[in-house]
Amino acid sequence: MEITILKHGYQMEDAFERLYKRSKHFKIEQMGTLFYPYLKATYEVIFSEKKLKRLNTRVICMVDLYTGRISLGKTQGTYFTQNVKDEYIIPIKVGREEALKGCPIEVSTALIQQRKMPKVPKISLEDDVVIYRPFYIVECLNEDNENFHILFDAVTGDFSLLDS
Repeated sequence: MEITILKHGYQMEDAFERLYKRSKHFKIEQMGTLFYPYLKATYEVIFSEKKLKRLNTRVICMVDLYTGRISLGKTQGTYFTQNVKDEYIIPIKVGREEALKGCPIEVSTALIQQRKMPKVPKISLEDDVVIYRPFYIVECLNEDNENFHILFDAVTGDFSLLDS
């Protein structure tokens, strides 16, 4: 399946190095890539009053298409397309309409809090696209030969323990 992927700065070799620098008390058995689905929605924010027009902006809303959680993006991001086997793609569980439903409220709440805006602006959907964020699933063995997994974000380089 051809998907649009958020460009990542960490390759598997980088993840391997970064994890080993953190601790030498485990062994990496194998590493695989998973692609996590998001809906990237761009909203145009317009104030009609002349004195507030300087506050007009565009806001990126990212919706996790597995759980439905909404967050605001910091940048548009850079993307590329690639064919990926279905087995490496996390399935989409949240539909487009459901995903978009809470975005205007999230955008207006964030803008009012960040900029101390006196009123809610007009918020309209400009475009939306499904994108995928790459993660590495790292299977490891600790010193007692117990298996555990680490989730490594290939975009930010952050990682977390999945089980122990």
